[in-house]
Amino acid sequence: MKRLSLFLAMLFLTAWTTLLAQRNISGKVIDEAGEPLIGASVQVKGLTVGTVTDVDGAFAIEVPTGHDVLVVTYTGYATKEANLGSNVGEITITMVESAEQLSEILVTAIGIQREKKALGYSVTDLSGDQLAQRSEPDAIRAIAGKTPGVQVTGGGGAPGQSTKINIRGNSSLTGNTQPLFVVDGIPFDNSVNSPNNFGADKGSSYSNRAFDIDPNNIQSMTILKGAAAAALYGSRATNGVVVITTKTGGKNARKGLEVSYSSSYSTEKISGLPDYQNVYSQGSNQNYNGGFIGNWGAPFPTEVDRLNATYGTNYSKVIEPGYPEGTIAHPLASTGYARPRFTAFFPELWQKDASGNPIINADGLPKAIAVPFRPYDFVEKFFEQGTVLENSLTINAGGKESSLSATVSRMDNDGIVPNSKANRTSLSFGGNGKLANGLVLSGNVTYVNTGQANPPLAASVFGGNNGTASDGSIYTRLFFLPRNFDLFGENGVAPYPFETPFGDNVFYRALDNPLWLVKYNKYSSDVNRAFGNLTLSYDVTPWLNLTAKGGMNTYGDARKSIEAPGGVADPTGEVWTDDIHNTEIDFNYLATVNRQISKDIDFKIIGGVNLNQRSYSERFVDGRGVIAKGLYNTDKTISQSSYEETSLRRFYSAYGDATIGYKNYLYLGLVARNDWSSTLPKKNQSFLYGGANMSLIFTDMLKMNSNILGYGKIRAAYTSVGNEASPYRTRTTYSINQPFVNIGGTSVNRASLGNTLGNADLRHELTHEVELGTDLRFFNNKIGVEFTWFKRNSSDQITTAELPRSTGFVQAIVNAGEIENKGIELGVDLTPIKTKSGFEWNTFVNFTRIRSLVVDAGPTGQITFGSFPAYGTLQNIHRTGYPYAQIFGAKNARTPEGDLLIDKDLGTTIVLPTNEIVGDPNPDFMMGINNSFSFKGFTLRALIDWRQGGDMFLTTAGSLTLRGQLKVTEDREPLRIIPGVYGDPSTYEAIKGDDGKYIRNTTPITSFDFFFSNGFGPYGADETNVYDITNIRLREVSLGYDLPKKLLKKTPIGSARISISGRNLWWYAPNLIEGINSDPEVLAENADTNLQGIETGTTPTTKRFGVNLNVTF
Repeated sequence: MKRLSLFLAMLFLTAWTTLLAQRNISGKVIDEAGEPLIGASVQVKGLTVGTVTDVDGAFAIEVPTGHDVLVVTYTGYATKEANLGSNVGEITITMVESAEQLSEILVTAIGIQREKKALGYSVTDLSGDQLAQRSEPDAIRAIAGKTPGVQVTGGGGAPGQSTKINIRGNSSLTGNTQPLFVVDGIPFDNSVNSPNNFGADKGSSYSNRAFDIDPNNIQSMTILKGAAAAALYGSRATNGVVVITTKTGGKNARKGLEVSYSSSYSTEKISGLPDYQNVYSQGSNQNYNGGFIGNWGAPFPTEVDRLNATYGTNYSKVIEPGYPEGTIAHPLASTGYARPRFTAFFPELWQKDASGNPIINADGLPKAIAVPFRPYDFVEKFFEQGTVLENSLTINAGGKESSLSATVSRMDNDGIVPNSKANRTSLSFGGNGKLANGLVLSGNVTYVNTGQANPPLAASVFGGNNGTASDGSIYTRLFFLPRNFDLFGENGVAPYPFETPFGDNVFYRALDNPLWLVKYNKYSSDVNRAFGNLTLSYDVTPWLNLTAKGGMNTYGDARKSIEAPGGVADPTGEVWTDDIHNTEIDFNYLATVNRQISKDIDFKIIGGVNLNQRSYSERFVDGRGVIAKGLYNTDKTISQSSYEETSLRRFYSAYGDATIGYKNYLYLGLVARNDWSSTLPKKNQSFLYGGANMSLIFTDMLKMNSNILGYGKIRAAYTSVGNEASPYRTRTTYSINQPFVNIGGTSVNRASLGNTLGNADLRHELTHEVELGTDLRFFNNKIGVEFTWFKRNSSDQITTAELPRSTGFVQAIVNAGEIENKGIELGVDLTPIKTKSGFEWNTFVNFTRIRSLVVDAGPTGQITFGSFPAYGTLQNIHRTGYPYAQIFGAKNARTPEGDLLIDKDLGTTIVLPTNEIVGDPNPDFMMGINNSFSFKGFTLRALIDWRQGGDMFLTTAGSLTLRGQLKVTEDREPLRIIPGVYGDPSTYEAIKGDDGKYIRNTTPITSFDFFFSNGFGPYGADETNVYDITNIRLREVSLGYDLPKKLLKKTPIGSARISISGRNLWWYAPNLIEGINSDPEVLAENADTNLQGIETGTTPTTKRFGVNLNVTF
């Protein structure tokens, strides 16, 4: 390390003594209308010397002797080469608009800038304008539907809830499948960091750390999808790379002062509510029962006459003794769970005689007041109108050779559930400048504070951790309450109370009152993050550049969860704290050679080294038994347990990248990298990988000049990328357990050997990818097509394999398993209409189809993961020969032809004794259609997102059906016959008649048995609740207006734009159970798991409407 630093210092010192003859060129870059182009790139051809234009389109650049051509590029315009000749004064360069954008400069790996036409692989570039001010405070969710090959799924609609992004499928069986994030050249940790043993069942809606990124400070985002694009980033780039350049981290050397201000305000509401039935009350078998959770009871009084007339039934109106017709006793007095609290704490719910004394029943308890016996609309009333407020201010100041930039932003998001919120405050400063000795210095630093506070909103099974309901989310409590409950006093008499005078929960049976949950139970997170970098760059010669870049990214996350005493499952309460610290230090030293060695041949070679260190620490303290309500500290609990975790890892790398160009139409790229990882055994710490890519612009090679095909390019790449292990997988570790007290009364610490056997021969994972593609432009760029086919194989997966218990271990760390992902990505850019009057219609369609295959799932041929105790053995599995993450659960027995087997005596389905695959969560394809219409300053944009296929187990649908809540269960008078044939429940085979044919089922059952007992409800087979989640949605829509510049000419305002926008305004999922109205675009749990296709009462999504303002001074 010291020798390397000394060597670099000597290079810089030597370079400073070299003074090259140069001439100063200044000028202006304008469009065809004479308007200045801000931020256009101006570069000396064949060299790394370059600058960008300021707010007036002006630039100044020093051009070394012997170089006479400037290359000017600007997004949306054709590249322009300006011959200087002997010119030493000012020049004006006029750019011509072009939809091709083929010479667009992209930021690729290690911050390397490349012309798009020279790339032999697919790269997607998104501007900051495509991400900011879209009624979406999460920068990752803002890219959903905008680019092929990328799938973005949110954990739900809670403020700050985690978001998962996958690029070209999943490349790990049990490890991380999300891409590497790089912000201003420094790796950016995007973990969720769910606490051990306290996952989604506790209902905590954890964030992932990409939520710390301020969308308003993003200048550009480049998505490196393939291995060829990402290889230089090393082992962490196996899943792709998201490269973000911030406004303060970019090199915007503009003269003068520029101030930009943006503000947006959005409202949000729940995206959909179930269609409830309002005919039948709580109870079972059409009998009212105030102690029953389900709605299978007697019809409400207003429905009795209609039902009797329609079906010939003989219902009578429910009349409780001592209560007027059409009323019942207050529900609080109708169940043994709540009646003691009714008696002890709520005299206002007692009936009184004329003297004001309570009327006593025969059982010696007070008689409850009467309330109307009817359905209540308490679900919709529970939700509030959410809001999102964002404000951002950016200041840019620049001179001839330097610039400074600062951005401050604030975001506040109040959710649709009371007491749910998130906020983010971001401060960022950056600058760059060229010193007198030629050394270029640039850097930036950002501080972010992200806060989150939510009741238990995240995914949770109905049973919770303790087999009861207390640990679950608010939604599973709210949605399942009987229809005749009155939470908000609609009856004009008295609502169902949610707390006692002492703050204890007034629950119903095994359901915590949702109003009590939002008031007393809370998860909070306070993240303080700082990251920044410093870069030194020097042009030793016009063709040799040396660069040193170092940076740090560190954050602390202070989390706290409060489960107040008085709940159902844990009446004593619980408090836990989780303190997380993560720090990453990264250095890159590289040399760049960029030469035009002849008229036809140029090359660019980059060689460098990377030094990286990551440290992580976590301290979790769990306190059970809250001593006093309101004292929510872990030391104020009866018992405490804790664990600590620390890790430290380092890797060193050497890498090289070379691109050779021939006549500006043929490019060959080579890349190689060698990593040394501390997480692998010493003998396997070093691993080498690399690849090659090619780009051929055949229309230039063949000198085609056609109005039909104006541009054609073919590209190909083959690359391998290695992947290191997580820390401490090579050794069997000990864990420190809770101390015990010996006979002498002394507390003794104890440790135990872990049940996972380490692997001293562990090797790195390896991913091989082949990519072929073409880029085509037709009819003067009115039609553009980018097509990519890829095949990716990830082998030597680092995973676990089961061991015989006789070994003393449960599992071992092994290199086993292989995943294959192959697919196509298609992007079609159309300009159907473009008129001289200024009207333009542009459409961009992106299409993705990926087929995953588990080629090898290890020694047993199957890996299971995920567990949902309330639903038996429902899990995800990886099985050899099947697609990724199949849904594994109970399945109905069928004939070989697919007919259900029916128990003749019961009339219900026969469930197989062993679990099987019941669903495939992987979509058939994904498509986004983005339309833009512009005319005289107005721009209308609409993004439609379509997902075809893929299965999901829907807990919410099954539970609401089970309890008779959905409208689809309303028609329950006629008997039902399940389509199928009779089967033997002992042999699971069909019963045949004397003619040898199957016997069709004719055994009728009630709707109660059909949905509740063992029919199609959750008490039946898991496959009954698996649905095809094909959906199409209006992802995003906006209408904006840019004020004409002539109106602003005499004002200090340079530009102004106002717009209205909406997000997730409409969606349609035709294959879900009728009336569920539940958006299926949610995660099974948090974003840090590989669970797929299992919905467990997660947070519903929201729809937003907003107004946005952008002003530049």
